Amino acid sequence: MLIGVSLGPGDPELLTRKAEKALEAAEKVFVPGEMAADLVRPYTDPEILEFPMISDKKKLQEIWAENADRVASWASGRDAAFACIGDVNTFSTFSHLKRVVRERHPEVEIDTIPGVGTIPALAARFGVDLSESFLVSDGSEVQTVIRMKAVRPAKLAAELREEGFDEFTLGVRLYSTDEEIVRGEMPEESDYFSVLCARRGRRK
Repeated sequence: MLIGVSLGPGDPELLTRKAEKALEAAEKVFVPGEMAADLVRPYTDPEILEFPMISDKKKLQEIWAENADRVASWASGRDAAFACIGDVNTFSTFSHLKRVVRERHPEVEIDTIPGVGTIPALAARFGVDLSESFLVSDGSEVQTVIRMKAVRPAKLAAELREEGFDEFTLGVRLYSTDEEIVRGEMPEESDYFSVLCARRGRRK
């Protein structure tokens, strides 16, 4: 199995206990740079993979394929981890690596451990309250919309479908003992602690 491990924004005390356990248990841990390596070293000796910022697309594809093959060689039949600064599912190197691993090595099972990402770290450090809707972007077209407090998921999905979103996942009380995840057809009503994730163009 390949486990994406979130390391948080840089403070060792902001690693979750689950992340620490995963780093200790993995037979091999890969990281994308020295900053991540420094956070991982108290738990294991990581291998640094190079992801250079170059414009040669062919060369980039070769590097990504090589790194994916390297990671998959450990993750096939054993537990390997790839640890990133921030959250591994949010604007992350791991998201791209995961895609290439799935393309080249579909037999590898992949899981992720969430962590403190840029948004909650920013809110805490800047002293701002994100209690109303806000936009996060890297400048690309918006492909995903997340709706908090999704107590009327079917109605929300219908509205978002009009905007071109066609893939819907509802999470109810995530990471609790009462967790429920619904994909596809949305129910009319849901719990207050529900979040709806809508994505665009995935079925095409």
